[in-house]
Amino acid sequence: MRANRSVRVALATLVALMALVVPATAATAQSYPSTPTLTVDQTVVPPCTTVTLTGTGFLPDTVVTITVGGTVVGTVTTDDQGNYTFTYTVSCSEVDGAVLTFTASDGTNVLSVAVTIEAAAVTSTTAAGTLPRTGASDTTMLLIRVSIVLVAVGGILVLATSRRKRNHASH
Repeated sequence: MRANRSVRVALATLVALMALVVPATAATAQSYPSTPTLTVDQTVVPPCTTVTLTGTGFLPDTVVTITVGGTVVGTVTTDDQGNYTFTYTVSCSEVDGAVLTFTASDGTNVLSVAVTIEAAAVTSTTAAGTLPRTGASDTTMLLIRVSIVLVAVGGILVLATSRRKRNHASH
């Protein structure tokens, strides 16, 4: 009778632990297409300066063609949200007062932004880039939960078999 009770307790514990592994599905917000934007980190720069274009809301996972004054200077692929960054170094031979018009196109969206060349312009030197992702990924959390369940199941099985052996030894 005790063996049956131990098995029932072990199964109940296993079911409770499995509830930890199977997380509830999160509600997802309805996504609406965002309005694309194109910005540049500096609008007035001296020659020989690198500028960074930032695009948001373009088509996701799509190649964006970047042109300057109608000449293609590069391409970049958007992320799954339609965002990207693109760096461009202004030629050292650009003349004071020139205006460079950057155009970004993903085939559907076409946006432009201008940069003015000014020999006396002072540029700031700020660190640019993205922060590293911190924390655990969904896959890591799933593996941790599965590991906890497996350890718990192993402990329950060891406990159940040791009780069964003690009960048989005492009879």
